Amino acid sequence: LAQVIYWLKHLAEPPSGLSARLALVCTKLAAGAMVDLTVPGICKLEFAMGAHGLQWKAGSTEIERVSCQARLLGVKPGWNISMVNGVPITESYQAWHELLKCKKAGVKYPVYFRKDEASIREDQAKAEAEKARKQKAQEDARRREEAERKIREEAEKKRADELAAKKQEYWDKQNAGGVAADVEEAAPAPAEEAAPAEGGGEAEGGGEAPAEEPPAEG
Repeated sequence: LAQVIYWLKHLAEPPSGLSARLALVCTKLAAGAMVDLTVPGICKLEFAMGAHGLQWKAGSTEIERVSCQARLLGVKPGWNISMVNGVPITESYQAWHELLKCKKAGVKYPVYFRKDEASIREDQAKAEAEKARKQKAQEDARRREEAERKIREEAEKKRADELAAKKQEYWDKQNAGGVAADVEEAAPAPAEEAAPAEGGGEAEGGGEAPAEEPPAEG
């Protein structure tokens, strides 16, 4: 990343020795494209005025001990200083000079570190664990939504069945009441028809009876 930024400031062509990914970043930046400068193993931390707490090995930029701000920010021994406040660091004296200048400036400044292999593996393990956690959370949420959807559908179906049953019960009662009324209206008719028939029989019988003879005149 330090090489990329240095190239953007001073060079017209990507520097030699870059990885394929960094070379692609350079090419895209040269074309004016927006790209993500996040590179695995590179860590950007912001330091404030005061003691930075960085101590590196003589003749190199590899961190040997940390204290103060560096310890609080999470810098670990084995990391290398890659850039200080936008200035690429390749030598020990450059790190000393740039850090001293930033310390005296009294303002916050960014420092890029290149992590060691162990830290990179640890970051990768954390990233994989976080990815697995998110996938599990998404799967749990999907299952929960599916279960809630089934519960809603079952509840709606139950309400619909109950409503249909109540409607059917109502219409069954209405139909049963109508049939009973028809039966009650039709039942007295034969009795009324039988009454005239019985009266007519008596009249016919009276006609058949012999008439009494009048008394003889004296």
